[in-house]
Amino acid sequence: MTRFMLLIISLLVSLFSVSTGFFFILLPNDNWILWPQQWLMGTPFHDLRMPGIMLITLVGATNCWGFWNLLKEHPRQFDRAMLGGYGMMTWVVIELLLNRELYLIHLTAIVLGAAQVLLAYQEKDKWAV
Repeated sequence: MTRFMLLIISLLVSLFSVSTGFFFILLPNDNWILWPQQWLMGTPFHDLRMPGIMLITLVGATNCWGFWNLLKEHPRQFDRAMLGGYGMMTWVVIELLLNRELYLIHLTAIVLGAAQVLLAYQEKDKWAV
């Protein structure tokens, strides 16, 4: 059951982060359903292109790699799923350091990243009940 939950979390996070990253790249100045431009104030970015590229590579690619390894039952699948969770938590921490404002999406991402790391660690070493 925990492996299935880990698989679903990795899939959802990779799909959401890659699609959001592509929207950031394709529509860097529009804020129709995405993050408002005011979130970039105080950061070194003038539009959402570079954050989109970083979101795809740091969060999307690592979670996609973790999902693929979980799906294929690679011997290091849980390490790679943990890497995806760490990537998401790193993304949120960097975003909070640059932006200095906490939103619900940050809390959700931290909780999902921590759940991913803990589930992968549970499956890897069987340390909890």
